[in-house]
Amino acid sequence: MTRHRTPEGHPAPARREARGTATIEFLVVAFAVLIPLVFGTLEFALLVVARQNLGVATLLAARAGATGNGDRGAMRAALARGLVPLYATRGAAAAFAASRLDAGRPDRTQIEIWNPVPASFTDFGVRVDGRVEIPNVWPRTRTRTGAASRQTMAEANQLGVRVSICRPLFFPITAPLFIAGLRLADSSPFALSCYAQRGIVIRARALVHMHSPARRAAMAL
Repeated sequence: MTRHRTPEGHPAPARREARGTATIEFLVVAFAVLIPLVFGTLEFALLVVARQNLGVATLLAARAGATGNGDRGAMRAALARGLVPLYATRGAAAAFAASRLDAGRPDRTQIEIWNPVPASFTDFGVRVDGRVEIPNVWPRTRTRTGAASRQTMAEANQLGVRVSICRPLFFPITAPLFIAGLRLADSSPFALSCYAQRGIVIRARALVHMHSPARRAAMAL
């Protein structure tokens, strides 16, 4: 087949236009598919790391509560210390300050106590110095099940904590995709507030034995 060339020997304009079209098509595909795929993979990897970090921090918070009568303030402080690595790019002092600030914001951090429940104090609570608490030491032969909580004393002496944090997304190109997908599964008020901040909710749970009496007021139950 005869190639069309200009008198100077260069490819004909039609061939140059075809090459230009192919380049544009490649760039469109790259921006539409490849770049979001790369950013999405990186975002997912960062979220996995954040989820692992949150799991450790949640356990630290639960242990602080177990030794501190279930005090929410102690748990929040321990959680903030455990989440410092998520802010490590800011330097040690700034990272701790940012982590403590977010841990104290109700729109960024939630700490829920799912065990014991209010009924646990109804069944096993005693009044000590004006405070209602569940004794941490009891006869091991006491195995009855509480009528209100349907728990034993041993079960009431376990501290169950669930932590939810709003983790900002780093890549604006893929953030709407993550948020749109998760909105279908979680539309709680905390999650909706997090989506409005261009973040998604990460959760972790921990269950530990109490090493101090569980105090109802400290747990705000």
